[in-house]
Amino acid sequence: MANVLIVEDEEGLLQMYKEKFEFEGFDVLGAHDGKEGVEVALEEKPDVIVLDILLPKKKGTKVLKEVRESGRWGGEVPVVMLTNLDTNDDILDAVAKYEPSYYFIKSNTELDDITDKVKELLNK
Repeated sequence: MANVLIVEDEEGLLQMYKEKFEFEGFDVLGAHDGKEGVEVALEEKPDVIVLDILLPKKKGTKVLKEVRESGRWGGEVPVVMLTNLDTNDDILDAVAKYEPSYYFIKSNTELDDITDKVKELLNK
């Protein structure tokens, strides 16, 4: 099965996402902040990235920018962004410029919705 990188600073959420994706048959990589997220992404080149926007050390929008600008893999890898923030200019700019594959508001989203979207993106 494919591997997924989950970049999430809330340990409880990261663990929950990891367990769900592993249950669904994915190999899971994790990162606790934006800096680590970029490092793991560029080193491991996962098949998909699930990326929180509000992260310590580097915002998710900056992570998305660096991944997208890293070369062919980074330009093509599906990125699913997660946030509890209302849409603001930073988020809109990142969405317009660096094209995440999908965007979820965490508080309005079931875990199954995220795993289903990742499977859908990988089957395209």
